Amino acid sequence: MDSTSTLKAFSDNTAQAPDEKTFWAKMKGSVKKAGEELAIMGIKSWLAMTDSETSVKHKAVLGGALAYFVLPTDMVPDVIAGVGFTDDMAALTLAANSVGSAIKPEHEQQARTKLQAMTE
Repeated sequence: MDSTSTLKAFSDNTAQAPDEKTFWAKMKGSVKKAGEELAIMGIKSWLAMTDSETSVKHKAVLGGALAYFVLPTDMVPDVIAGVGFTDDMAALTLAANSVGSAIKPEHEQQARTKLQAMTE
């Protein structure tokens, strides 16, 4: 999928936030390849998006980035060793930076706890 079609999918609202099962399956399947930093960013974004105190606007931003993360095809395919997750990290970082304090310190701590449980 090229960048134009990826952006079009998001602008057409055809890309939706992943459901819980899809998100956790992708995270478990890619945590070793993607690395700890991406895993923490993804998990804390998921936790903030599913937090009842997060605004709808911030949920939409985080949901878009998480949808991009779980897409089987994206601008840089995840199967490319060394660079496959760079675009996913960029999308998640951009989303996290744009929602500011919606990602709370407790989301970070919960993310680290969940990641540790996944990798044991």
